[in-house]
Amino acid sequence: MKLLCIHVSLLKYYAMKHFSFIAAAVITCTFVCCQSHAQKITIDSLAGVWKGTSLCQVKNSPCHDEIVVYHIAKGNTPDSCIVQANKIVNGVEEDMGTLLFKLDRANDELISSSYNSKWVFKLKNGKLEGTLIHDSNLFRIIQLSKIK
Repeated sequence: MKLLCIHVSLLKYYAMKHFSFIAAAVITCTFVCCQSHAQKITIDSLAGVWKGTSLCQVKNSPCHDEIVVYHIAKGNTPDSCIVQANKIVNGVEEDMGTLLFKLDRANDELISSSYNSKWVFKLKNGKLEGTLIHDSNLFRIIQLSKIK
């Protein structure tokens, strides 16, 4: 943000005298600001324990909002990982299942497809944000923070 403030101050000062300087400053600031928010998913950065919420999007169904814990480990290939998904019930982790995920480098997403379902996660501001699509319907929205 300090960089942005400096550029804005300079822009005001040189506004009338140096139009080319203004254009260069705007381009530089835009590049720097956009770069600072970019996060690439890597299997190494995902390995560990993540905790958060899994919110049901299908009202009037057996689906319930849950507190979840995902244990993520490297898979058998450089672009895969294994996720052991648990939910918290009465303060204790309860097994929900294990899924194999693949890293989609083109879209910078972590994806798993099985059981007529598609899980998709993106890394945003240090958090994993994901969705579960089941039978073409948005079933869950998942938000996780790394705890270990």
